[in-house]
Amino acid sequence: MQSNNEKYLTGYPHIDKPWMQWYQGMNLNINNPNTNITDYLKQFNVNRRNFIAETYYGNEISYDEIFQKSDDASKALSAIGVNKGKILFNLVPTIPEAGQIWLGASQIGAISDFVDPRPDSMDLKANAKKILELIKDEKADYIIALDKCYTHMIKPIENELKELGMENIIILSASDSMNIKGIISYLKDVIKYNQLRNERLANEAVKKLKFYEALLEKIKEMSKDKKDLKNAIKSSPIEIIKYKDLINGTKYERFTEVKDSSLINYIGHTSGTSGAQPKPIPLTNANLINSTEQTLAGGYGVQEKDKVIHELPYFSPLGACNNFLIDLACGANLIDVPEFEINEFGYLIKKYHPNVFLGTPAWLASLPDCKYLEKEDLSKVTRIIYGGDSMNAFDEKRLNNWAKNHGSKAITEKGHGMSEYCGGGTYATNEWNCYESIGIPFPHTIYGIVDPNIEDRLVPINTPDENGFISGELVVSSDAVTSGILHGKEIVRHYEMDGKTYIRTRDLVKMNKNGVFFFEARKDRSFTRFDGYKVKPAEIEKEIEKNNKVKYCRIVYYFDEKQRGNMPVAHIVLNNSVTVYNDEDYVDIVKEIIENQIIANPVMSSRQIPSKFKFRAALPLTKNSKVNYNELINEGIDGTEINVEIQETNMAVGAIKVYYGGIQKTLKK
Repeated sequence: MQSNNEKYLTGYPHIDKPWMQWYQGMNLNINNPNTNITDYLKQFNVNRRNFIAETYYGNEISYDEIFQKSDDASKALSAIGVNKGKILFNLVPTIPEAGQIWLGASQIGAISDFVDPRPDSMDLKANAKKILELIKDEKADYIIALDKCYTHMIKPIENELKELGMENIIILSASDSMNIKGIISYLKDVIKYNQLRNERLANEAVKKLKFYEALLEKIKEMSKDKKDLKNAIKSSPIEIIKYKDLINGTKYERFTEVKDSSLINYIGHTSGTSGAQPKPIPLTNANLINSTEQTLAGGYGVQEKDKVIHELPYFSPLGACNNFLIDLACGANLIDVPEFEINEFGYLIKKYHPNVFLGTPAWLASLPDCKYLEKEDLSKVTRIIYGGDSMNAFDEKRLNNWAKNHGSKAITEKGHGMSEYCGGGTYATNEWNCYESIGIPFPHTIYGIVDPNIEDRLVPINTPDENGFISGELVVSSDAVTSGILHGKEIVRHYEMDGKTYIRTRDLVKMNKNGVFFFEARKDRSFTRFDGYKVKPAEIEKEIEKNNKVKYCRIVYYFDEKQRGNMPVAHIVLNNSVTVYNDEDYVDIVKEIIENQIIANPVMSSRQIPSKFKFRAALPLTKNSKVNYNELINEGIDGTEINVEIQETNMAVGAIKVYYGGIQKTLKK
């Protein structure tokens, strides 16, 4: 499709909007009803009441049931005093109750504040301290937690919570919606993931569990968790309420529905924000509804009754909006996955046979290498979508060919977005799906390009290069964009430009003459891990350099073959270059850094631990005597690095081992 350049007089993307040519002939009308997101979804699904909305380890929940259960949640929450404006602090994974409680809270005007439910360190006190600071700063009124999250992350701070006036804590279990077959299915996952892990680490000098050892270990862990929970409840100074008991005791209560689109409905948190206070993103009903409406208008929506893997977390607006709300608006069947090995995405496809799957580029790029998918029939796969990072053209073509060779007609689709505007702002599908692009803005979203070197104001750019691309920092304006204000505090700064309000993304992009955008880089050197977590090198470097043995630390990314995606490698220059260290000394230094600078540090996450450490005499420099990061990246991995293995799923952190050659040391829990 050729560009109608004569229509674009200024050259500024945010004024000319050249991407709108792709929407010619399409219905771009969107609705902005003054209501809550739950009522909005109910109206969408008025004729789909018998469709399956969620499947959880074989347990099917219809749309009629999910909305009935949401009403039950509204009654239960109202019964304990939750009402308009109250904040529910949620530590929950992708289990059915999580979405039902969110929709129930929405109906009574309450705010669902979703926080990463995974303990990000083996130091439980450090985890609990982070949670306490979040609860204080975000002024939470109630806590809803998975039972395991309660014992690990809430129990240590109960006395402080009582002093804050917290009267009760609601807990739920991942097994509440499982039947016996579901529990057996979960345990089969444990065995399979152990097998896959052993295969992945076949050549590594690490202990590998036999299937019955892994199963026995999990059963022992579940038994211990049950015992710990019982003791924790018994000794709690706060009333602990089991959600299923609360639901059963309030079925005949009533609730008052609040239909006000201007109310804050949801608080998510940006990925990769280190520190005791992850960055909260408040979104109103209007933000969520607008995002859903224009995402559907932009061609993202799936088909009725499509089976969609639902594994992205609620604390991420990408997961909450693009992997939950929008799919419900389409009448899809969400396959809830609360816990999985984050580098074994292909297993979920093998097990659930979805029509649609959304994941990170690393998860999807690994699929052609999955041996257990070699004979898989993918003819029912209609959509393959990635988000959270970019994928190179080679991997994208390889993924498309793999899907085609397995019977699917799906062509990889992708987009760009930020938590600040509900996770999505562009989409690449149909004729505007170019390799390595992030697509075009949704029809009621404006993307602009400004000078990245001017911070105090927005200075737009309209000068194309010799190839017709306009490049600079991306700024965004949309009714889906957060106000950026929570409890009177500015969290996201807004800027004025040509009569509209924009936010900066810190992403460097380019746009071609047809209005298609391409991601270039991040301004702050940040990159995305294989699991979607954004790593900010400067934050890790600062903490590691606090170790008295370390003179310099610089973090770059490398492609990790086992994880099938990017991971951080730390290049270290030690203070005393005269001292002669042996291999065991280097392993000990890495172990010390991880224990003291990261695990015991309340402002750090285990996901910030570099998976490799390389000790060197000096860092490479540019002609201007600055660290040459490109040279560090291009060096790649040569086998001289100290290795770090973390046993983790999307919900838990297990043992951390440091090893090199025949030397192996396990960090104490």
